[in-house]
Amino acid sequence: MLDSSPLVPPMPPLLSEGAGGLRVLAALRRNGYSAFPPRCLTEPVVSLRALGRPLVLAAGPESMQAILASDAGHYRRMRVGQRVLSPIVGRGLLVSEGDTWRRQRRAMAPAFTPRTVPVLAGHIAACAERGCRGLDTDRPVDLFSAMRRLALDVAAVSMFSLDIGTFDQPLRDSVTRFMTGIGTPRPSDFLLPPGTPTLLGWRRARFRRQWVALIGQIIAARRTPGPAEAPRDLFDLMQSAFGDQDGGTTSELIDEVATMIVAGHETTASVLFWACLLLAQSPRWQDEVAREARDKDLTPDGAATSLPALHATTAVVRETLRLYPPAFMSGRETVGETELCGHTLPGNAMVLLPFWMLHRNPALWHAPAQFDPQRFLDRPDPPRFTFLPFGAGPHVCIGAQLAMTEAVLVLARLLQDFALTLADHRPVLPVGVLSTRPDHAPAFRLRRR
Repeated sequence: MLDSSPLVPPMPPLLSEGAGGLRVLAALRRNGYSAFPPRCLTEPVVSLRALGRPLVLAAGPESMQAILASDAGHYRRMRVGQRVLSPIVGRGLLVSEGDTWRRQRRAMAPAFTPRTVPVLAGHIAACAERGCRGLDTDRPVDLFSAMRRLALDVAAVSMFSLDIGTFDQPLRDSVTRFMTGIGTPRPSDFLLPPGTPTLLGWRRARFRRQWVALIGQIIAARRTPGPAEAPRDLFDLMQSAFGDQDGGTTSELIDEVATMIVAGHETTASVLFWACLLLAQSPRWQDEVAREARDKDLTPDGAATSLPALHATTAVVRETLRLYPPAFMSGRETVGETELCGHTLPGNAMVLLPFWMLHRNPALWHAPAQFDPQRFLDRPDPPRFTFLPFGAGPHVCIGAQLAMTEAVLVLARLLQDFALTLADHRPVLPVGVLSTRPDHAPAFRLRRR
């Protein structure tokens, strides 16, 4: 189903075509959606230089496949990314490499298998019920904040069997402070050797101390005796793998808990907000999702059974992920000299992969700027490596299935209960800094159905 007037959400301007590598890196600090020249939409590899190093922009499916999958061993995570993220995730799964990464991934994998979906769906449905009950129909609502609260509740309950309670506000405030401040890359991150004393480094170290103390409090609140025969949730798996022999808290346990809290709620909060924004501007698709959800059992007992029948809702979520992928970009460095789509890259070259540009490539997608969930209904799935909201290859997002399940069930429940309209009609632009956030939080009006 298409609206008679297709919705084309506004976007920030791209860099000028002749922009050099230094301008790309400078623009990344402000907004990753404005940090690339237009030719990245049509060329699989764009080679530049910045700070004396090769800078490669790889936005084509063939270059993505080589970097993330077929030639993944020729690339490593960007050390700049590790430096920027380490205050909030330490040496956790998001930044680790090699044997450490394999051990971490293996330890957490059992919590994200398909057999966990029924239990997770029940947790998600219970949180969605609570979240919807708390929404106000008498005055404008900030759904960006509301979806962050709900997603944090889901992460705490589904992964840690924990009522987030008094930790909710400190966690959200800390993540926001990091995302909008010290978590943005600076020129010094590219130029200075690790460990060089700077004011930014001092601020990051101070944040790290405060953050570790907060995560330690959450771990202490969660650590209660469970059944001896099997882990209850992801925390029990992590406690077994990363805690000390006496059940104590280690730095590795803190890093993995922090990683799952941040990644586990930021992704779904982002996609839920953008889906609400798109549906508030697309009445026909909003009605389609509401009709689909109307007769579905979305209670904790029935959500898992209803999930496979939520076709339109799933299509809306996937189209939202295409337009506004939370992980809008990734970065790698070459380990040594390697070939990429006919280009020879030297060792230590910086490689940026803007997933959002892949998703808007006119050679891969019809009317790529339009919001059109129909492209994910009654059609074959997009070809591999043309749609990568969760990455690909060995480092594909471990929680992709959980994120999709949560986004679909929460969106269906929200539209089952409420009709959405915008009270604030200023254009909302995506800002890509670590994740995809809005440039401002618009006010919504909710009417109970």
